[in-house]
Amino acid sequence: MRADEEVKTFYDRYPYPPPVSDLDQYRQLWEEGDQAARWSGVQAISFIEALADHQDSIKQANQAVLTQSMHIDLFVEWSSALTLNNERQADFLYERFPAELKKATEAWLTLEPETNPNAPPSPFAMSEYILDQNKESADLSVEADEMFATATQANRTADNYVLLTVIFATVLFFGGLSGKFKSRTVDLVMLILALVLFTLGLVVMLGFPVY
Repeated sequence: MRADEEVKTFYDRYPYPPPVSDLDQYRQLWEEGDQAARWSGVQAISFIEALADHQDSIKQANQAVLTQSMHIDLFVEWSSALTLNNERQADFLYERFPAELKKATEAWLTLEPETNPNAPPSPFAMSEYILDQNKESADLSVEADEMFATATQANRTADNYVLLTVIFATVLFFGGLSGKFKSRTVDLVMLILALVLFTLGLVVMLGFPVY
């Protein structure tokens, strides 16, 4: 057989562009690849936002530690002034208590800690002592966990769409082989395999989210 006849025989068996009957399957492959890329983008963005929220949460927690440290120093100075009966110094310091510390201290004093053994050891153990930085840190930590979960799910979805792409590519492979063999039995087996894989891929695809 001459070379030009061999080339013609090859393209008769494996036409390109694909015949019209295969265009839907090629379009399906493109759509699965597009969805995989989109969900990969969701994964990347969610991971970045999760990391940013986590870093902000750490910053707020560190700021809370610094704030509480300053509150503790102020409370110790106030307590020392009371111990030394320096009411003027004690009043001066108490008037400058931050709102969070003053509220907790007032609630603590109502429990008469000097005579009440059940009273907390300091205002910092009171439920009234709440720092905005701690609350913000906790909220950001929750957001970071949620974004990380979103990123993980998006990664799983992208992988599933890649798997679908492989399945539909395999459908095209077996479908393309069907009719190329001299044995009708082999051709039929290739066609059945293609149909089974296509049905399986279609059923699985219907359960996947679309972005």
